[in-house]
Amino acid sequence: MPTVLASVFEKSGLVDLLGRLRAAAEQKGEALKVIATGSTCGYLIENGFDCVKVEEMTGFPEILDGRVKTLHPRVFAGVLSRNSEKDRATLKEHGISEIDVVIVNLYPFEEKMKLDLTLEQLIEFIDIGGPSLLRAGSKNYDRVAVLSSPSQYEDFARAYQAGAVDKAYRLKLAAQVFAQTSRYDSLIEGVLSRASGTGQAEGSESHFPEAASLSLKQVSTLRYGENPHQAAAWYQPPAISGLKHDVSFPPFEKLAGKELSANNILDCYALVRILKDIRPAISGEVACIIKHNNPCGVAIGKNAEEAFDRAYATDPLSAFGGIYGFSQKVEEALAKKIVQGFVEIVAAPDFSPEALKVFESKKNMRVLKLKPSLLGGAVAGAIRIKDMGDFGLILEKDVEKPVSVSEFETACGVKQTVIEHKDDLAFAWNVVKHLTSNAIVVVKDGNAVGFGIGQTSRVASVKLALAQAGEAAKGAILASDAFFPNVDSIEEASAAGIKVIVQPGGSIKDKDVIAKAEELGMTMLLTGQRCFRH
Repeated sequence: MPTVLASVFEKSGLVDLLGRLRAAAEQKGEALKVIATGSTCGYLIENGFDCVKVEEMTGFPEILDGRVKTLHPRVFAGVLSRNSEKDRATLKEHGISEIDVVIVNLYPFEEKMKLDLTLEQLIEFIDIGGPSLLRAGSKNYDRVAVLSSPSQYEDFARAYQAGAVDKAYRLKLAAQVFAQTSRYDSLIEGVLSRASGTGQAEGSESHFPEAASLSLKQVSTLRYGENPHQAAAWYQPPAISGLKHDVSFPPFEKLAGKELSANNILDCYALVRILKDIRPAISGEVACIIKHNNPCGVAIGKNAEEAFDRAYATDPLSAFGGIYGFSQKVEEALAKKIVQGFVEIVAAPDFSPEALKVFESKKNMRVLKLKPSLLGGAVAGAIRIKDMGDFGLILEKDVEKPVSVSEFETACGVKQTVIEHKDDLAFAWNVVKHLTSNAIVVVKDGNAVGFGIGQTSRVASVKLALAQAGEAAKGAILASDAFFPNVDSIEEASAAGIKVIVQPGGSIKDKDVIAKAEELGMTMLLTGQRCFRH
């Protein structure tokens, strides 16, 4: 008689699965026996399916408000017994039946993490018996099949009906269990480490734990990676031991268009980084156009449409095939402008019905509705992971408090500059820190009119940004992601008409650089915070 043990939190699909297993057993002249924990057994009985309560099997009731249900030798011996005469004799001696299929899914700890629960409330969703049963059944995959998710039911039912639940199939299920329980334990460890402040090496001033586990959950496979010859998949942000992470995922809802590619996702991330930093720092709405992980247009306007007009005008050629993003709801008039060119993605907090109707003419264009929390400002202390292959991983923590315009130091020039140009200064600094180093941006009246990106010398980036800005550089602000090693960049900026320079400072030649700016009648502001991005 095949025996199933079921203990599930998520009960969808269970009755159908057991019905198909029972039918398959009956075709072989066998009866299916089902043993279940209290609420699972009650659910099955309500749906017309006979089952035996675990406590009837063990002779011991559920206690401690359900904290102890299945942790009993009569349960675990039935799961762990090997396919041997010796083990069968032991079971017979103690009146224990073999269990052939274990169906368990866990308390939804990850989902509860997203709610505003106290630690005491959250720990009640730490499953104990469930992972133990899953691990026991998986250890004994030689004889036992273990189902840990309703998503496995359909395939398992077909395999069971076809007599194809062989050792290789059970091994695959076992591997899936350990991947799931590893992630589950990692999430719990992360929550408890954050709550206790533990995880760092003793006496260490590091923000990082001495040992860190990365728990990854696949969202989808992708057609390919950055290039067609590279395989790729998309995963949720990892839960990292003792460190902050955002549990809200996915960060957007796809309203229309093709599936996202790896490059689309990378560019969307670059887009949102800029929007979430700029929007809280300025007055007005923001439009941003991304190409190859860098902006080719960013601007502020009184509304999204005006911001788009200004951002697009900076570099219409590069905007072709770009990612367009907005801090404000997209209306019909703006949508009509967007569809005039080739656009990979449009992303915004919302879209009017009329705008979505306009987008129907672009069947392949992805339309993404961003979660409101994405534009609420950068997450303080967020973690970035850099994979270097054979050289390992670097975990990098963002600053708890990004520098604000009010903290800029006036190294030379007009001290009222910070007050008079507050929005432009905030805008320039929050754009340049998201460009690939060496990075320069020229800003005028809420518009990034020139970019110098990814050059190996700072003066080369300065020249590129000034050349793109052209006449718009006159009276503009120039921001740099790092210090100026020489006065040549200052001379170039002055010759183009730049009046204000924003830079971190920190060069051994700071005195020379500041003196040159003062000599040329420029105002120089120091942020005290470098923002390289590689």
